[in-house]
Amino acid sequence: MSNIIKSKHPRDIFSELKWKENLDINEYSVEYIHIGAPRNTKTDSLDAIVSIGHLFFTLIPDTMIPYHRILQIKYKGKTIYVKTEP
Repeated sequence: MSNIIKSKHPRDIFSELKWKENLDINEYSVEYIHIGAPRNTKTDSLDAIVSIGHLFFTLIPDTMIPYHRILQIKYKGKTIYVKTEP
């Protein structure tokens, strides 16, 4: 599946996945920096995303996460995006 994803930026990956047909969004997960969580990271299924904005995405319930906090995106446990240090 990772070779089907053409985008390289998390926002573009989310948008690309949003428009794919016959997609089981529960197979995807996003790990991001979440201060206060164990190891300061949290992982959610992409079905928790309620909107894809220009600078951030919004999760249920009204949690706005900037794209620069995304550490990785996985499909069935395989990494399709990993944050690289600037």
